[in-house]
Amino acid sequence: MGANDHRLPALACTIGYPLTTFYRLPQSLVVDTLRFSLPLVIIWVLVDCYFTSKKIQAINNDHQIIPQSPVGFVLLTRQQRQNSDDQQQIQQLSSQQQRQFEQLELYSHEIKNTLTSLRAAAENQPQVASQTILSAVSQADYHLNMMLSDERLSLSDNDFDFEWLKLEELVNHIIKDNSAIFINRQLIPVLTGLSHVRVLTDRKWLHFCISQLLSNAIKYSPTGMTIQVCWKDNALQIIDQGPGIASSDLPRIYDNGFSGRNGHQTTKSTGMGLYLVKQVTQRLNFNVQFQSRQDRGTIAMLKFPPTNVRQ
Repeated sequence: MGANDHRLPALACTIGYPLTTFYRLPQSLVVDTLRFSLPLVIIWVLVDCYFTSKKIQAINNDHQIIPQSPVGFVLLTRQQRQNSDDQQQIQQLSSQQQRQFEQLELYSHEIKNTLTSLRAAAENQPQVASQTILSAVSQADYHLNMMLSDERLSLSDNDFDFEWLKLEELVNHIIKDNSAIFINRQLIPVLTGLSHVRVLTDRKWLHFCISQLLSNAIKYSPTGMTIQVCWKDNALQIIDQGPGIASSDLPRIYDNGFSGRNGHQTTKSTGMGLYLVKQVTQRLNFNVQFQSRQDRGTIAMLKFPPTNVRQ
């Protein structure tokens, strides 16, 4: 008999002693039971640990796990669905963070360009015309507002305060803010049909949308032309006499970063203005629409539902 054969009865006696003492069982019965069952228990524990480690390894390595019961199948399905949702959310957050970083870099670059041009004017001339300074400041303020609006849209969906707004008053305020650019470009704003029109919406975001559409009209209008701002068919229309939008570009004007053929001809186009306007209108109670033909000018419209208009 080997050495291990002598150790096994001794181990069985040691383990079985409390059982024989407390339960008054025959010591030989307890010892024999433990002697023959203990190796099987040890083997079962080792086998179970082996398969458990394999399952853990499969989970860590994202391998396919075969459920052993209906409950296991349900739990596995839920886990896989949750893992998929988590991965998708992580990718979306990563993409959003990357986009915000790129936009921040773009806006910062545009603001820096404006300040650089202003500095160059100051270095080359003993005095800089006030209109030049005001135009540069207006451009820097425009890109700063774009950056802040982009951040606000990404942070909250509920930053809205609806009220009845006097449209003519709001439009006049926006034109006044851009008066330096109108004067510098010798552009003439013409307002018609806005008096006594009130719309129900958020003041801050409507101001932003009108400013963007008016900025585009200014940007692409030839010097000395007029820009019409009028009310027609429950829509605020901003009409310019610029080069218009190519038919191939028109379906993509709301895409993030798309500037089109006209945008490639100017250094002031970031391709973000109409994208943000579309994002705003999708969350509010009005729509943005465009009508344009190349070399025929552009009509930009903010269209309101009749229930949100008072005249």
